Amino acid sequence: MAGRFWHWYEQANRLVRFFTGPAQIGAGHAEGPDVRATDHPCPICGTPLSGHVIQRSANQITPTRMICPQ
Repeated sequence: MAGRFWHWYEQANRLVRFFTGPAQIGAGHAEGPDVRATDHPCPICGTPLSGHVIQRSANQITPTRMICPQ
């Protein structure tokens, strides 16, 4: 049963690839390295996030809390 389904699946993929072509991979142009900011500002107080305290609970009921340094 599984062999017949796999054969049907491959035939369907072959038909789809005939019309759509191969998968498009990448952005279509040369990409530079991913440069990210080292420390983002807090959306609430504006100070760097490295100075904040993140309280995570052991259970999944209590929400995670972020404590601003101000």
